[in-house]
Amino acid sequence: MRLYPLCLPLLLTGCFGSDSEPITPPPRVPADLLQPCVGYIGPRPKTEGQLSDAMVAEARGRSCANGKLQTISEILNHISPNKD
Repeated sequence: MRLYPLCLPLLLTGCFGSDSEPITPPPRVPADLLQPCVGYIGPRPKTEGQLSDAMVAEARGRSCANGKLQTISEILNHISPNKD
């Protein structure tokens, strides 16, 4: 019974060819990076003040989203570097 854990990896490696790629688990991305960023969600602005508030809210939402995309990109590049 104790030889079974030792023999199993040897049997599994026999199933792969010499040119097969190793299977890697997907990278771990924190859950907060997968949450959507809120931009402007109000009614259509009618005054300059409302337009200014909408533009600021939209800029903050885009900045949040771009920051999350950059962080996810760094995680993915750290896990699997480019094969150029």
